Amino acid sequence: MTDTKFCKSCGTTPSSSARFCRECGAVLAEEPGVDQSASTAKEQVNEGIALYQQGDYQGALGKFGKATEADPTLAAAWSDKGCALGRLGERDAALEAFNKALEIDPDNREAREGKDLCLRMLGSSKEAS
Repeated sequence: MTDTKFCKSCGTTPSSSARFCRECGAVLAEEPGVDQSASTAKEQVNEGIALYQQGDYQGALGKFGKATEADPTLAAAWSDKGCALGRLGERDAALEAFNKALEIDPDNREAREGKDLCLRMLGSSKEAS
């Protein structure tokens, strides 16, 4: 078994001790053909972000959903899930995801801004706190 890693996102070959790609920030996986364990929540988030940036919000939502299942305490996954849901027009579900992110990390700026936007778009009379 080899320790050589590569970036699935951009193909860069980093140093053997690197855990993240210095070119694109993706979580690194072992070389193709090597038996790999299940993707971590952070890997799912990174894959979801790539899909989101390509405009594939449904695909991104799937990745963020897998990330929240793998690690329900990862606030970034919930916040990103909220962003994808918002892009898909599912504002109530997006608001729930942003609220979950804020329960985990009350200082999560992306979740706070997403929640505020959802409340405005829903025409809520609630104060966006």
